[in-house]
Amino acid sequence: MFLFGVLITMSMTHQTAIIVYRLTDKRIEVFSWKPQIDSVKPVMTWTAIGSGVLVLFLIFIDPAFLIAAIGPVGIGIAAALMGTSKNYQSMVRDDQYHEIDWKNAEEIAVWRQRAVIGLRFTYHDSEDGSSYLAYKTLYCHKQDLDKSIAFIREKLPKTPYRECKLDVDSDGAFAVD
Repeated sequence: MFLFGVLITMSMTHQTAIIVYRLTDKRIEVFSWKPQIDSVKPVMTWTAIGSGVLVLFLIFIDPAFLIAAIGPVGIGIAAALMGTSKNYQSMVRDDQYHEIDWKNAEEIAVWRQRAVIGLRFTYHDSEDGSSYLAYKTLYCHKQDLDKSIAFIREKLPKTPYRECKLDVDSDGAFAVD
């Protein structure tokens, strides 16, 4: 029971996200999702099939076990609904799509230790009129970092460039000097 509880807890707290970038001449398109939900549907489907077979054998022993078919049928219906609802899949997978108009970047910051490129922008809060600086982050494979930096610097030749540590959070990053 402890092992089962640990696995459930880890599945809630240790989630990964897949992030895909497309760099064009005008913008960077960022699409991300969490793939964990993709493994739930096959497990539910096979659980429904396996328990359905078990219930079928129990019905041959005693027809009163017909009520037990509610479980496999319910799991099967839930798995079927998970597979066909685009809105549900999008919500559970936490699909996110952003476009970054990167020609307006004010600075390029690179953190080589983590293979992260940050493009600094000034964000304006429309409610209180304040503004703040933050970096939009691009995560790279270490072997592709120099190629990505060269591409960005070629497209933004007048934008200042520096290498520093970036304090990365879920919304972006901040430079640590």
